[in-house]
Amino acid sequence: MSVALPIAESWFAYAEIEPGIHRWFEPHCHWLMRANVFLIKGTTHDLLVDTGTGVSRLRPAIAHFLDKPLIIFTTHTHRDHIGGHHEFTDAEILVHPLEADLLRRPVKAVLDFDKYSEEHKARLRERGIDTRGPMIDALPHAGYDLDSYQVIGVEPTRLIGEGDIVDIGSRRFEVFHVAGHSPGSIALWEAATRMLITGDAIYDNEPISDQSPGSSIPTYIETMERFKTMPARVVHGGHRLSFDAQRMSAICDEYLLKRKLGRAQ
Repeated sequence: MSVALPIAESWFAYAEIEPGIHRWFEPHCHWLMRANVFLIKGTTHDLLVDTGTGVSRLRPAIAHFLDKPLIIFTTHTHRDHIGGHHEFTDAEILVHPLEADLLRRPVKAVLDFDKYSEEHKARLRERGIDTRGPMIDALPHAGYDLDSYQVIGVEPTRLIGEGDIVDIGSRRFEVFHVAGHSPGSIALWEAATRMLITGDAIYDNEPISDQSPGSSIPTYIETMERFKTMPARVVHGGHRLSFDAQRMSAICDEYLLKRKLGRAQ
């Protein structure tokens, strides 16, 4: 497919958001798939949370920061979170059992809204999304063909779920199963710093997605009720900027009210 798009000067945007915690995202992707990638430095391992869309190679962008054995924590298996997994064949790859098969055999993905089914586009339009044209506003390099895009499956090395521990030496994270957005959505909780990393289970300033294939509104309601009880200092979501416990509680309340009103109608 030939699309008249400019060449991006840099595909990834980067910031160190806390000491030892690095964040990348893909500014040229549509906000729907502009997910966060987090790298957390430990004394024994580096921990990578999700890997973006795979439109451009992630490993060269983060290679400077990698100096220990790598663990990849998969918050869930939507394409904007697993696209770069295949670049890290030397890593330990963690995923929830309910989404292990989707990591091995990802759903076919495209970079053009025009290739979506009418039913899919209708669901997106209900969320206020313009479903015309490419899902990127630049190309990662000259000659890039949108039709060549694919998400490459990988074999997980460890299946994890509620209560499991991810240990990187100086930091220990507990795994929470926070389904609703997807069946195997999982989050990381660091009790020592009260830091929560949630993937797409909760994020800010975008409509929460609970009607995708595999989503469950009743389960999502339970997850939001759980989030409201958590004493988080900071929440690093799967999209957009980080936020605090007060904002997390407000997001949960907004979602729960919306779903309560939806049931009453």
